[in-house]
Amino acid sequence: MDRIAALREATDLVVAGHSARPADGAADPEDGWSLALASFAASFAGRHDEALGGARRALVASANGDAAERVLAAAVRALAAAGCGISGTWRDTAPGETTSGDPLMDTLPLLARLGDGDADAFARYAFAEAALTCARVGLAHQAAAGLGDVWLGGHPFGAVMGVLRARAFAFSGRIDDAIAVVRRIPRTATRIDLLVDATRAFIAGNAADRADVLALVQRIEDLPPAGLDRLDGGAVLLGCYGLLGLGEPMAAGRLVSRFGWDDAMVIDRALVHELFVEGAVRVEDAEAADAWLARAEEADGDPIADSTLDRTRSRAALAAGRVTEAALAADRAVAAAEREGRVIEAMEGRIVAARARVSAGRSADAARLLRSATRDAERDGHRSMRRQADRVLRATGRRLPPAHGAALSAREAHVCELMLRGCENLEIAALLDISENTVRGHVSRVLAAHGVHTRIALIARAHWPDGACDVRTLTGLTPRQRAVVAELIGGRGTAEIAARMGVRERTIEKHLDDVKERWGCRTRVDIVRYAAALAADAVTDAATDAAIGE
Repeated sequence: MDRIAALREATDLVVAGHSARPADGAADPEDGWSLALASFAASFAGRHDEALGGARRALVASANGDAAERVLAAAVRALAAAGCGISGTWRDTAPGETTSGDPLMDTLPLLARLGDGDADAFARYAFAEAALTCARVGLAHQAAAGLGDVWLGGHPFGAVMGVLRARAFAFSGRIDDAIAVVRRIPRTATRIDLLVDATRAFIAGNAADRADVLALVQRIEDLPPAGLDRLDGGAVLLGCYGLLGLGEPMAAGRLVSRFGWDDAMVIDRALVHELFVEGAVRVEDAEAADAWLARAEEADGDPIADSTLDRTRSRAALAAGRVTEAALAADRAVAAAEREGRVIEAMEGRIVAARARVSAGRSADAARLLRSATRDAERDGHRSMRRQADRVLRATGRRLPPAHGAALSAREAHVCELMLRGCENLEIAALLDISENTVRGHVSRVLAAHGVHTRIALIARAHWPDGACDVRTLTGLTPRQRAVVAELIGGRGTAEIAARMGVRERTIEKHLDDVKERWGCRTRVDIVRYAAALAADAVTDAATDAAIGE
């Protein structure tokens, strides 16, 4: 049987479901490709011991094969380990079976030798799938980058490969890129459509959308409670992730508890146990939390579950009042996630770490941690991070600064107006009859909403949105002084202006002092406001001249 025919048969089995099995003798015991495909199908069906035996035979048979055969054999060996578990490090994935014991890293260089044909594309996909299932997100994303959108003449399994690409983007924190990929995945009129829809809902949950997530959950609840394979199990967990993205951990726990997970992959079992611990903590059932934590601890020492297990430990420790232990475990979870490019997991770890800091009375530390995490998350479309962070900070009386471009409250808009008039914090406090400390909070949110860091930049953006100032409007100044003011309007400080103009900083300061004297200004903010007034006058004069000319 040729490779494409064998590939089609194997993926037909996966699409058919976990109970479908290959015909007796379908795999050639001397052919690494067919042995690897049989292992792949067994892994997707949750038959991990069978997958492991087949993968070991595939590694031996493919030793002298081409790049596609060797990559596929390495991938299914890692997939088998993701089902059976790893004890130690990545080099303990397949000790004595590959050069280093880490089949993915040993064959990573071979990815560059893969072509664009269906067999090579499937080998690349399998490598990325194995890496993601082992929670090596950075490695999965690297491998998935070379996958296209069309595969095997429109075979339904091509949609699973599309889901892999979307998941790799999403778990890397690149939600907007994941949305672009998942939108291109076609309908297949098979059960794969549920997985695709679950992927869309997961991504929508992390992009702060609710409708698709809640509709998808209703469909997932119709699945039979036992006998989940990778496709249906993946749909369930992705639906749960969508609920988590919406801040609904109890609903996620209820959904996942409907199904059996004994045959799930290590990472999936670890995530399920984390959900169960969190659910028990929320209803103050300490004994149930301890029982599920004990189950989670069965993955201790497995690099696939390290970040998830430490988050679970942190949740349990915090519920028991052991806040120092909780903070340390959460910080370990973040570090482990970051090592493997698990951005979404790292973000969740920061939420858990912030909760521990709040409980320890370190609200300022929690706010700093969440401000940084939210800024990083929103850059790539992970907008639900803000919602989760706000929930943590709500009890502390602290708030996150608004996202760049976010709408201001009525009070913040009033503060912004006063800032544009040149009012300082003490003046704003007197005018609005609020404390100066409250004003500082409003000012920081106004600046963040406009994507600037200083009052000068706020005023400049309001009057010169493109950042360009017509120096001809800066009347009453020398050409050199005009140039310095234009640089100030562009958002540059003294040192940067001096470097750009090739003079000393003291020279720039002298020019600015002279400008203050000529224009009657006290501060640099006043200089920019005066320049804005001159620019507005110039526009009015030009309009008047044009009207007279008509």
